[in-house]
Amino acid sequence: MTSVIRRVAVRKEALTRFVKPESPVYYNGSDDVLFPFSYSNQVLDISYDGNEFESLMVNNINQSPNSETTTIVRITSGAFLVTSIGDKFKAYVRAWRSGTIDANSPIEVVIPAQVMRVQEALIDNITADSGDSWRISTSRPSCENHIVGSDSNKYNTTYIFKTPLTFSIVESGVTQYITFKTALDQE
Repeated sequence: MTSVIRRVAVRKEALTRFVKPESPVYYNGSDDVLFPFSYSNQVLDISYDGNEFESLMVNNINQSPNSETTTIVRITSGAFLVTSIGDKFKAYVRAWRSGTIDANSPIEVVIPAQVMRVQEALIDNITADSGDSWRISTSRPSCENHIVGSDSNKYNTTYIFKTPLTFSIVESGVTQYITFKTALDQE
C-alpha cells in the first residue's frame, strides 16, 4: 500500500510547465487568442461560451485563422484522439471558405489528430521577456498556476494540437486538404 501511495505522490515534471503555442488563433477585438476548442468523445468542436468567436469568425465570412499569439499556456492533460470535427467547427470552416467551398461539400477528417487540453496563464507572472527575474506588483498573483479567465469562459481552457489535424473540403469540384497544427515554444 505504501509503495502505491509513494508512486502516486511522486510527480515528474518537465523543465517548465508553460509553453507559448503557435496554433490557430483569432483576434477577439483586443488580442489574438487561441481558438476556443472543446472536446468530447473524439470530436473536436468550437465552444461559443464566454467568447466572441461566433460573431467574429462565423457570422463574418472569409475570416482565416491567425497563427501566433503572445499567450502562454499550461498543459493540463495528456493526449486525446480526434477522429471527427463538430458542427460549430464545420460552420466556421464554411464561413471561412465562403465563396469557394462547394455548397454540399462534406468536411471530413482525413488524418486524425491528438489534442491536449491547455489553460491560458497570466503572462506577466510567467514570462521574463523584460529581462527581469523578479517582479513587484500591487496585486497578488491569482494562484500558483497564474490562471486567467472566469467561470463563464471556463478559465480560458482550450485544446491545442499535439499532432496535426487534416480534414478535407471540396472547392469548385476539387478536393482540398486543410491542416491545423501547433508548434510549442518553451517559456
